[in-house]
Amino acid sequence: MNSTSQIIDLDFGLSQLSGNRALLLKLLQKFADEYRQLPGTLDLAFSEARWDDARVLVHTLKGVAGNLGCNALFEEARAFENHLKSQASVPENVARFSQVHQLTLSTIDELNGQTGQSGVDTQSAAKTVPPQALLSALKQHEFIPQSQLDDWLGALNTSAAHKEAIRDAIDELDYEQAIELIER
Repeated sequence: MNSTSQIIDLDFGLSQLSGNRALLLKLLQKFADEYRQLPGTLDLAFSEARWDDARVLVHTLKGVAGNLGCNALFEEARAFENHLKSQASVPENVARFSQVHQLTLSTIDELNGQTGQSGVDTQSAAKTVPPQALLSALKQHEFIPQSQLDDWLGALNTSAAHKEAIRDAIDELDYEQAIELIER
């Protein structure tokens, strides 16, 4: 899922806006800015057992993502929302949802030529990824790409030594130890 077309269907987005590329890019950036803090907001809702609030938030994101052609995020949001409709618990795809969310925002920033500019801190979005996504991936023994692991570890509010201990446990495939270290 590396190419822009798999993350965002620009042709569809343009068809929604009568071919107005400038407007599409503006709307995509507004969408990215509005939903940049989503993982942290969801993590807080989960920690406070506000399942309906989380479902409504993801439902809204799903609708906007679908209308703008953010197909990968739309699909993950649909699965996420369906889980929240059926049960009050953290969806199994929380890690994948967070990955696709981050990738979508990064793609939007790249489309708008804002990657690395001082006005847009693309790292700030990665820092909002909750530890819940990392914990979920570890509990499900999912493969975590190195760049994603770096982002998630960077988001943890702990010392560099503690982060290194977590990384070492993950590298040794000792997920139970890594989970224990994160939950401390």
